[in-house]
Amino acid sequence: MRQNPTLDSEIFTRAVEDIITRDELKKLLESKKKLRVKLGIDATASELHVGHAVSLWKVRALQEHGHKAVIVLGDFTTQIGDPTGRSKSRPVLPKKTIEANIKAIKKQVEQILLHGKAVYEVRRNSEWYGKMKAEDLLRLTSLITHARLIERDMFQERIKKGEDISVPEFLYPVLQGYDSVAIKSNLTIIGSDQLFNEHVGRKIQEKMRQLPQAIVTIKLLPGLDGGEKMSKSLGNYIGLDDSPQDKFGKAMRTLDSLIIPYLKVYTDVPMEKVQEIERKLAMMENPMEAKLFFAEALVSRYHGIQAARHALEQFLKVFSKGEIPDAMPFVTMRHGVRDPVEVLLESGLAPSKSEARRLIKQGGVSIDNKIIIEGERGVVISQGTLIRVGKRRFVRVR
Repeated sequence: MRQNPTLDSEIFTRAVEDIITRDELKKLLESKKKLRVKLGIDATASELHVGHAVSLWKVRALQEHGHKAVIVLGDFTTQIGDPTGRSKSRPVLPKKTIEANIKAIKKQVEQILLHGKAVYEVRRNSEWYGKMKAEDLLRLTSLITHARLIERDMFQERIKKGEDISVPEFLYPVLQGYDSVAIKSNLTIIGSDQLFNEHVGRKIQEKMRQLPQAIVTIKLLPGLDGGEKMSKSLGNYIGLDDSPQDKFGKAMRTLDSLIIPYLKVYTDVPMEKVQEIERKLAMMENPMEAKLFFAEALVSRYHGIQAARHALEQFLKVFSKGEIPDAMPFVTMRHGVRDPVEVLLESGLAPSKSEARRLIKQGGVSIDNKIIIEGERGVVISQGTLIRVGKRRFVRVR
């Protein structure tokens, strides 16, 4: 094992909001014990984004010091749905969808993490919940009080609004917490919105005679629109599976006020360089140069410097000259007269019908260089049809 990082290293300072507790984590690192580092992912969606990846990069750094990443895929808990940040219950996903999501998530995780047996382990929480007897579940739930669970902010909000809280949702923190016991977690790295659930995990570990895991919480940033955190349903995210060109184009949509936070959290650009850019922006320099730098740094982290430079060249070609890029994704879809809303959905250029209608209403959609107007019902799709959204997003039909 390489020498362990200290609490002052970037692993535990950059993009980190809090550490529970610093003393416990310090003792773990000084013990030179090989740590089991838990990272839990529910399979509610198939695509991860750069917000999710912040925790993955932290875990990767710890793997490089010889520690083991233990990925807990929540195939069982996905059937319940984490209520965190939600005012209403999630719809129940069919098992077939959960399996497809897990397959896609695992592939994306392995783009970042090392996956040799010594430093990588993948578990599903159905391994322990699928065979847990009723009396064992009751014994588990008895370890945490009703008063402790009901104090969650989102539950209090629902109670005030007279909205329901299902029993499975109420028990979700207990189930997520027990995951830490099942895999003998020493450390977990999470978004700050998961802190309550992992605190429950610490309590259960203590009551089941395990040392409580240390917790590192990651700062949550707004999405590209400056509103809620990144989400595929809101269209304000940069996906791990996005192409280099798409990552670059989405990064260029970053609000000026988010350039520095994004550089700090989503890239590995040295902090001295980030601070230099921050000083320049404070002197009212044009933010375009800083945004281009961020976009190139982000793409380089996932795809390498050559792909990043090519994405930069293609962006400048399209943005500055209004030209069609040399390379673009191809999509397969039914030919003939089609509803433009369905075309945008099927091509992947819009995540929902409402977003597709919004794009059309704003005049941001063209098919074979003809702008689609609101209310238009039929467009001809054939081999070679060029579909464009905004200034920089193109696909061609096979």
